[in-house]
Amino acid sequence: MKNHYARMKEVLKRYWLVACRESELRRKPVGVTVLDEPVVLFRTERGIHALRDVCPHRRVPLSKGWVKGDAIVCPYHGWEFDGEGACRRVPGLVDDACKERIRATALPVRVRDGFVWIQLQGETDGTGETEGKEKGEVADGFKEPVDLSFLRDPSLYSFVWKVKVKGNLVNAFENLLDGTHTHYVHAGLIRTDAYRQKVSAKLTAHRDHVEIEYSGESKQAGLISQLLERDRQTSYGRFFMPGIAQIEYRSSKGLSMLITAVARPVSEFVQDVYAIITVKRGIVPNFIKRLVISPFFKRALKQDLRIVELQQEWIERHGEGRLVSTEADLMRPFIEQLTRGRYYDKPLERKVQLLL
Repeated sequence: MKNHYARMKEVLKRYWLVACRESELRRKPVGVTVLDEPVVLFRTERGIHALRDVCPHRRVPLSKGWVKGDAIVCPYHGWEFDGEGACRRVPGLVDDACKERIRATALPVRVRDGFVWIQLQGETDGTGETEGKEKGEVADGFKEPVDLSFLRDPSLYSFVWKVKVKGNLVNAFENLLDGTHTHYVHAGLIRTDAYRQKVSAKLTAHRDHVEIEYSGESKQAGLISQLLERDRQTSYGRFFMPGIAQIEYRSSKGLSMLITAVARPVSEFVQDVYAIITVKRGIVPNFIKRLVISPFFKRALKQDLRIVELQQEWIERHGEGRLVSTEADLMRPFIEQLTRGRYYDKPLERKVQLLL
């Protein structure tokens, strides 16, 4: 029987996965690891391309080479490959006709909302599209990257941090979306155990995402809420396949703040996460908002990274075993189900009362 990670890899490879931010990719190739697969990204006049990060000649990473015209050059023997993986030059040969049968593995690429997305299951047909099921055709509903169009909304301002999380994907996203740890891990910053509110939580599981709507909670007792929120009417926690989480706070005036985490799953126990903070534009200059908000969220992020790392260290030494959960652990069962490829054909609802 396959373990969770082995099954999750099969599932996630059918989706569009974040490889990097578009702004991270400049003149030099960029090497990343996604689900244990080495990938090189490079930019030419034709656009952004992704290949498996290895030269088929002598297994040297192409990401250590350079871009020349419309090709990436291997730093070992100078073999050149275009964005579709075709070999364009073998410098050591007088007659390099054999290059016609040499290919690097190309991957489909999308550039959307400031991120570069790739699909690991299957090669491309030379146009950037996947070639049928044996080449990695994805199921209906998974053919485009997750919608992050709020990043293009002129009424909103977003800024991004990149962090490395030492923990598995499920534990990392449960941590982000779980409210019951905030009284302890973030005591005084987000909530406090001395002040709890009775909150109604309505969970709705959809085909490839799950959302919890929280109502009945006013401003939290922690500094972040007290300083940065006017009032609170509702809040939401969301998980989207293949690895995007959101926390949204809404007031009587609409959106107060949106926190989005976009994961690049590196390996079973390491995730590169892009943390995006989004607020409304207004009278206060955006750079002032960033200066005010950043210290609080960086502190909270550091606290979360530490607790997930402690969790991971224990699991690596002793194994995860069987976990004991209660109805307060709302999100985890659904994250586990979705990352195993078990989808919900009809929306599933669940309601609970919590003390947050």
